[in-house]
Amino acid sequence: MPYFRIIITGFAKLLSKVFSMATLTFFGRIPSKDNSKVSLMGLLSLYWLYVFLSVLFPDLAEMFIPFVPDDDTIVRITSIAIFIILPLVVGFISTRMENRSEDKMLVKQVLMGYPYAFTLGLLSTLLVIVIPIIKIPNFLKFHEQAQFAIMIRKGKYEDVLEDLQSILDKHNIKSEVHSPNKFIWTCFITLSYVLERIYNRELSKKMKYITVEVEGKEVEITLHATDISMIGPRKQVYYIKHTLSEELEPANLYFSWDDTIQDMEDDIRELKRKFDDGEEVTWESITEVSDRLRNTPLTNEDWNAVRRQIYKLEREYYKQLYHNEKKNKSDEKQL
Repeated sequence: MPYFRIIITGFAKLLSKVFSMATLTFFGRIPSKDNSKVSLMGLLSLYWLYVFLSVLFPDLAEMFIPFVPDDDTIVRITSIAIFIILPLVVGFISTRMENRSEDKMLVKQVLMGYPYAFTLGLLSTLLVIVIPIIKIPNFLKFHEQAQFAIMIRKGKYEDVLEDLQSILDKHNIKSEVHSPNKFIWTCFITLSYVLERIYNRELSKKMKYITVEVEGKEVEITLHATDISMIGPRKQVYYIKHTLSEELEPANLYFSWDDTIQDMEDDIRELKRKFDDGEEVTWESITEVSDRLRNTPLTNEDWNAVRRQIYKLEREYYKQLYHNEKKNKSDEKQL
């Protein structure tokens, strides 16, 4: 029995990894606070489809529903019960999302678990088969995949795409933009529609690939509305990631998905605008954002993304201070 539990646990972790990889490949990053919930919904939906098979074919129940007595009637009743209840669990989990826009239709959202379970289950089945096949060439070449979270502001996708190309051109990196194939695009659109209803908000349905060459090695960049993903040789991938992380500005995007962090990013953006317009920015206004960051529970990646922006503000502050002192000394000499 312990061996069975170990096998089930390992299989669940493998499926969770595959589903997480699928959402990264076809959609981009899920909000950090909700990633495990979306993965759980995908796994339950995948299991739900298999349980449905045991309703039609009770002989399969031993494979999909362990510990059920060898009785067709009990097997069928158990399968039907799981088949009815599991989508409601999926629907309930969707109401627990941290970043879901609130509404009062709790019962309706729970019942939406049925179409969610069917769509996510079918999509998960495809992805469990397709994702490893898609990734085989990269595995064989020992390629690295890296991501960092963003959320493009509404209507600004093309601007961010242009910003990426400008940064690459600045570093003499040639880039070529192209669209995903029909299969990936279909999976992407399907998952986007489901996540829109789960989060009760409109999500961008744009996705482009950018192929670049660094030191003679090819790297593929995927720009989602919520993620920038890079895959290729390790050295070249991290060169691209570090370059974009350093030079991308928050004018057209957020560096996080979660609403509470985006509030801080809005404040940072406003302070940056004041610097750009030559307005006075106090040290207290910068440290206030820094203190809020320190007291907000975040993943390391989200913390680093916001802290990197604050470092830039601090740098701009000292530049402002230096230029003001220089100007004051120049004025004193003239007097």
